Formats: sequence, structure tokens, C-alpha cells
Amino acid sequence: MAVYKPLVLGKDETDIDKIMSKLYRFSRDLKSTLSNLSLEDNTDASVLDILDSRADKTRKISFSADGLTIDLQDYETGLHTSLEQTSEKISLLVDSGSVVETMLSRMELYGEYITLKTGQVIIQTQNMSLDRNGNARFSGDIIGGSINIGGRFIVDATGKCYVDGTLTTETLNPPDGVYAYELEIYNDNDVINTVTNNINCGDAYISETLTCRKVYQTSDKRCKTDITPISEGAAAEALHAIIPAKYRFRDSQRSGIGCIAQEVYRNAGETLPMTARHEDCLVLPYGSYGAVYARMIQANQYRINALKQEVKRRKEETNVKL
Repeated sequence: MAVYKPLVLGKDETDIDKIMSKLYRFSRDLKSTLSNLSLEDNTDASVLDILDSRADKTRKISFSADGLTIDLQDYETGLHTSLEQTSEKISLLVDSGSVVETMLSRMELYGEYITLKTGQVIIQTQNMSLDRNGNARFSGDIIGGSINIGGRFIVDATGKCYVDGTLTTETLNPPDGVYAYELEIYNDNDVINTVTNNINCGDAYISETLTCRKVYQTSDKRCKTDITPISEGAAAEALHAIIPAKYRFRDSQRSGIGCIAQEVYRNAGETLPMTARHEDCLVLPYGSYGAVYARMIQANQYRINALKQEVKRRKEETNVKL
């Protein structure tokens, strides 16, 4: 800020040397004043503010050391827009008028981030694009973070992917295997499936050839129909037909123990399949007999429990009488 000091000469000043000295000093002060002259030295800060009203429009422009503000209102059309620029941010606002159809449009640019509130955003660049429907296209990679679209398509930061729907791809090479409720891999019109690790599934349909080192086959009730519990009477009848015996094979003369298939077939009846046919011979499915043993063990356990309850009840009655 400049400081002005006026030249003061007395009426009786006659010494020309003193007068010249004051003139030289005033000249130096005037030069310093003009060199440091600023707008605030001669005008008020409000002179930088412009307020203009014409018909139904109001325009306001204010400028200060803090920043610049431009505000425009059109009362006839309802338009209101403003631009604010400070040392901390640049803010653009359009909150009414035909340019806004559904929501407030606001953009604020800060030193570390940008906030944007509007209806739709459209981006057209060489490396990416975003249309008003939300479709995005990238020419590079998406690095970092995670993706979650409605809980039906999820990719976490480690690369694990969850798809609740149909996945169409030319190449699929996950390092930790594929887990799917239903998996079909097509090559043109042929169904192919090449997996170099493990397959965990409830049902696998192989139309041609299965080549692998090990196959573990399991079964559950989904592979069976007409499932009914074995009654105690049927188990007792089948158990009555199981008569242990020792014998010797005619061809090899090798000794053995077990049951005679013809006797089991004759005595077991048709309630339970205690025998089966293989070519022209009867065979005994010894592995299935465990179900008969288990049913009889359960029946005996029920009887034992009932006897225990009866003994307990009688003891309590005896104690009461005493």
C-alpha cells in the first residue's frame, strides 16, 4: 500500500538550498508512492462487485482476495447458475431451469478430489467412454479394488469371481478350480469339458470319454426312488433266512464261510432283495445285509429302552409305597 506525504513550504521560506532539498525529498517520496500504488488505495472493495438487474434477470459478480463469484438468476425461466472460484475449490452449480430435468447439477473441484451431482454423465475420450445409460468401455485394465453388481456379479481384490447367471467366454483358466451349480462348456455344437484340477459337483454328465487319474463315486438319495424304511417284520423275516454256514468250493476245494444263496432265496421271500442274479448264478449282496442288521439292532434298542423305563417306573412306585 502506498503512502503519500504532501510538500509543505512556509510563506517565509527564502533559503533556496532548503527549498531545493525539500523538493528533492518530495520527488523521491512521490516516486515511491507511484511505484507502490494499488487499486485499494483509490477505490473501495465494493467497486469490484457488479450487480446488474434487467427485466427478470439478475447478474451478480463479486471479486475479493478470497476468490471470484459469478451468479445469474432468470426469474422468467427459473434458471439459476453460479460459478465460484477460491484458493480451495472451483464450484459450478445449476439447480433449476430446463438444463436440469431430474436433479440438482453440481460440480466441485478440490485439490485431492472432484464431487459431481447430476442426472447423467457422458464421457468421450480415447481410452474410455461412458454413455448416458451407464455403459462404460475401457481400452486398458481395471486395477485394484473390487466389483459388486447387485450381488450377482462379484470380483474381490484377490481376483475371485462369483457369477449368479450365465458366463460366456472363449477362455477360462481359474487357478483354484471352478465351483458351479451347473457347468456346460461348448465348442461349436459339441460339449467339451477339460479340467486340470478337481471337479466338485452333485451330478456330472459325460457324453464321450472321461480321462483322469482317480474317480471317487458316491451316491445319495437323489439317485434312488421309492425310498421307504425297512419294517421290523421284514427285517426279522430276512434275518431268519440268513443261516451262517461253512463250505468248500467244488472247483478249487477252497474253504469258505457265509450263506447258501439258494437257501436264502427260498427262505427270505420277496419282501427284501436278499439275493441277486449274475448271469446264470445267484449271488448274495452281503454289503446290503448291514441295513437288515441295523434295523434289528434299532428294534432291540427300542425294546431295551422300553424295559428300562418300565423298571424305573416300578422302582418309583415301590419307593412311594414304602
